[in-house]
Amino acid sequence: MYILKPEMAEELRKTKKKIYQTSPDSLTNSDYIATIGDICTLKIFDEVREPELCIIDMKTKRDTPLDVNQKVKMKKIGKRIVNVNNKAGTISRELWNSIEEAIDYPLNTKIVVNGEEDLATLAVISIVKIGAKVIYGMPDKGMVVVDVNQQEKKRANSLLKRMLVD
Repeated sequence: MYILKPEMAEELRKTKKKIYQTSPDSLTNSDYIATIGDICTLKIFDEVREPELCIIDMKTKRDTPLDVNQKVKMKKIGKRIVNVNNKAGTISRELWNSIEEAIDYPLNTKIVVNGEEDLATLAVISIVKIGAKVIYGMPDKGMVVVDVNQQEKKRANSLLKRMLVD
């Protein structure tokens, strides 16, 4: 299990990456897209295509449930649905295992988290193949696109190592 240490919260909140309001054209030719967060998942679904993996919690901004139209659209996403529990500020073993399994699974997978999904971004970057696009939401700002390369994997793994609890 991974637990976010309080001193790491601000470090994770900051990004030097561009924050997009709409999906960049570079996503159109992507072999593998993973989204973390409900609003960014819906946006990618509308503007690009169904992601191969999405991780959602059916809420936006921590505690606001999706509206009826968003829920209807969300039901269309994912050929395989996996439900997991994951407390805020953590990556549970259950969530990690579900991500590992989903990345190798031949059908697009939607992981629905009971709890909080934010930190799943680190797990996805750590596990996916180089070249994948991992998109996560920044509340009230937009979305961040991570083009997974060796440097991004190294950063994610370094953060995860600091969070690891046996």
